[in-house]
Amino acid sequence: MTFLRQKICFPAALAAAMLAADANARVFLSGEAAPLAEVSEAIGLKQVYRTEYKINGSDAVLEIYGGDLPPGVAASRLEGGLRARQLNAAIPGNDDGAMGILTTKDELTRMVVSPAGPGKTMIFAVRQRWEDVARFNATAAGGQAPDATLPGIPPFPGGRLVYHMEDQKTKTTIIVYRAGGTPETARQFYAQSLPANGWEPMGGREGGRNAPVMYRRGALNCTVSAQTDEKTGELTVTLLIRRSSL
Repeated sequence: MTFLRQKICFPAALAAAMLAADANARVFLSGEAAPLAEVSEAIGLKQVYRTEYKINGSDAVLEIYGGDLPPGVAASRLEGGLRARQLNAAIPGNDDGAMGILTTKDELTRMVVSPAGPGKTMIFAVRQRWEDVARFNATAAGGQAPDATLPGIPPFPGGRLVYHMEDQKTKTTIIVYRAGGTPETARQFYAQSLPANGWEPMGGREGGRNAPVMYRRGALNCTVSAQTDEKTGELTVTLLIRRSSL
C-alpha cells in the first residue's frame, strides 16, 4: 500500500469515526493555521484531514498529518520546532511511535505519532479549548464498554475505557483503552478473541510488527492498534470499527 493510498483511506476512515459536531454547534477553533500545522509543514509533513467532532460529549478538532519521516524523527523534529517558538511541547518516543502534548493559553493538543509503513509517519492531533478539556475530563468514560457498543468485540481485559466516539450516521466507532501490559499482549488477545467471534484477519502488517492489524466480519472492519506511552508506561489499545464501504 502506498502512502498516498494510506493517506486517503486510513486517515479518512479514522476521521469518519470521530463524532462530527452537530449542525448547530459553534465553530470553536479557527480554521487558520495553528502552530502545529505550521511546524508540521516546515518539517515535511502534510495535513491530510481535519474535522470537528464530539468526544465523550465535549467539542474537539481532529487533525491528521502524514509524511516520509520515521516516527522517532518526526516526533523529535516536531517537538524541536514547537519549542523553538517558545511553546510548551513534549513528544517523547521512538520509531515504534510516540504520544505527546502541546499547550497554549487557549488550547490543549494531544498527539499520537504512529508508523504508517516503512519510513513513514502519521500524526493524529486532537485540539480542545481548555473549557472543553475540563468538560471532557469531568465526563470521561470509565469501566468497560457495553457489549451493545461493540458487538462481537470483547473489551480489553483489565482496561479502562478513556475514549468512546461514535458516528451516528455511519455507526463507525472508536474505543480507546488504557491498561497495564505490553502491545504484543493486546495484539495476541485480539488475534485470538476476534476470530473466535467470527472476525477474519486481513493480511500482514505492512508497517512491521507494531503496525495496526485489521479484521473483517461481513461488512464490518475492525482495526486494532496498541502502543506503550513512553511517559507513563501505560498500554494504549485503540479499536476502530467501521463499515468496509467507507
